[in-house]
Amino acid sequence: MRVAVVGAGVAGLTCAYRLGQAGHVCDVYERWPGLGGQAATIDLGDGSLLERYYHHLFTTDRHIAELYDELGHPDELLDLPSSTAFFVDGRSWPFTSPLDLLRFRPLPLRSRIRMGLSLLRVQRGTDDPEPFEEITCREWITRHMGADAWRTVWGPLLRAKFGDRADDVAMVWLWKKFKIRREVSGKQARTEVLRWPRHSWELLFRRLAEEIERAGGRVLIDRPVATLARDGGDGFLVTPGAPESFRRGLDPREFEIAGPPERYDAVVATVPNDVFVRMLDPALRDELPTGYLGALGSIDYHAALCLVLALDRQMTPYYWMNVADELPFIGLIEQTNFVGPEHYGGRHILYVANYVDPADPLLDLDADALLAHYLPALRQVRPDFDTAWIRDRWLFREPHGQPIVDVGYRRRLAPMRTGIPGLLLGNTTHVYPEDRGTNYAVRLGNDVARELLDDVPGAAKTANRRERIASA
Repeated sequence: MRVAVVGAGVAGLTCAYRLGQAGHVCDVYERWPGLGGQAATIDLGDGSLLERYYHHLFTTDRHIAELYDELGHPDELLDLPSSTAFFVDGRSWPFTSPLDLLRFRPLPLRSRIRMGLSLLRVQRGTDDPEPFEEITCREWITRHMGADAWRTVWGPLLRAKFGDRADDVAMVWLWKKFKIRREVSGKQARTEVLRWPRHSWELLFRRLAEEIERAGGRVLIDRPVATLARDGGDGFLVTPGAPESFRRGLDPREFEIAGPPERYDAVVATVPNDVFVRMLDPALRDELPTGYLGALGSIDYHAALCLVLALDRQMTPYYWMNVADELPFIGLIEQTNFVGPEHYGGRHILYVANYVDPADPLLDLDADALLAHYLPALRQVRPDFDTAWIRDRWLFREPHGQPIVDVGYRRRLAPMRTGIPGLLLGNTTHVYPEDRGTNYAVRLGNDVARELLDDVPGAAKTANRRERIASA
């Protein structure tokens, strides 16, 4: 079977790798001129690689750890200490250990204890997400942690990330984040340890691409899918877009055509819902079952807006600072307080993180204008901050950065199987009940490959190959 995989993020590469193991030939089409999707790297100019968006792994992230082992890199992931803080009431408060919660004076002592006990009960409680799917974060936190906890901590954090949709977010989204912390024990329960690939994520992307090509496929970067149509039978025609199409945005209808279509027996798309719909030829779109398009359109996203600064010195002592005050960004992630500046040619790397509504005018600013907008707030965090510290800057925007998991999300979620045999969709909306992340992108790639093998008669060529996919 010849398969087109749309998107060379972690999920798309993993899916193509698994299908290659099952004896199928996969071509991977990617709009961006590089591998990795939201985990893609940039070269800082001296061979140092930096991710466009901040990423790390938890020590419990088994899917990606097993993939590194399978690809022959069992020692790639480093265990490194982390440090977290909250910026609230005009100052930074450490928030890494249980003792830090007890010292968190913006909350009354009684509220601190109540919040800590509630967290403990959740972490030790049920592994079933269902009780948390039909109640909002606001309702659950106010009921179990108290109004002070919502007003001072969780409400500001959720409003920063989801804006006017904060009150709609289902507790299942936050519940799973709490549960991840329960899975660690011993020293890690007292001071968080996170994981990082010593050669950046690029090694994983390249190894997956090598395996895809070894199985007879191609990994085509800077070559998006402009149109997906029927071939007149049961197969599909993929028409490629021209190089540099990424400069035209995400809408495939805006891409110039780069050549004749190629025929495939099956297609797996790993792109966002609306991008998938726009690449479908009208006749193919009409084949979708009643309700599928509505399910795709029922999921909303917030955009990720990430200003990356290379500094000549440290900004704060923390790796991850959540901002609960009303500043124009939601967090400061100082990469070099986690992975040392020697990995980046001596630069100190600071991600100024934000999530905004897709219509927010901040998305129209360039890096210099956004920095000017953020500058007073950066000086609230560190009063002596000076733009002379900045050695370089980059700005990245991802319109589909965060699916909004609201009440009833799972009931509305479109299945991976579109109802058209051989056409599947697997993207960040399907990473549920967990939030996005490279570990879950690996799991998603495994899952959608398995779904394709189940969806197309005869696609699993041998029992051994089928079992390899099933056990991934």
